[in-house]
Amino acid sequence: MTEASENDIDLSKFDDPKTFKEVVTSSNSEKWLEAMHNELTSMKDNGVWELVEQTDAIKPIGYKWVFKTKRDSNGNIERHKGRLVAKGFTQREKVDYKETFSPVSTKDAFRVVMAIVAHFDLALHQMEH
Repeated sequence: MTEASENDIDLSKFDDPKTFKEVVTSSNSEKWLEAMHNELTSMKDNGVWELVEQTDAIKPIGYKWVFKTKRDSNGNIERHKGRLVAKGFTQREKVDYKETFSPVSTKDAFRVVMAIVAHFDLALHQMEH
C-alpha cells in the first residue's frame, strides 16, 4: 500500500464545528470541549489576559471560538484544537488601543535563538504547531 497524497484525501467530508452549539451537538463533543478547556488552561498558565472590573471607560471586545481537526498526512485525526480569538477588528487605533503585539519572529531571530540553544546546550520546547 502506498502512502496517501494530499490529493487522495477528501478533506471536505470533515466539517469542523463553526459554533458552540455545533460543538455540543457533535458526535465528538467531549473531544471539542476538552480542546476548549485545554485552550483556556493554556491561556491562564501563560498569563494571556488580566481580569479587570468593567467600567464605562472600558469597551469590551467580542470573541469567537475557532475549531480545527488536526490530521496527519493520511487523514487520520491527531487531535481536536479549539482556539479562542478576540474580535480585534472592532477596535479603533488610539481609541481602543495604543499599541499592538504579534508574536511573529523573523528568520534571523530564529537563527539567533537556535545558535544560543546550541551554544549553551539548552532544551527548546515548541509551544504550538
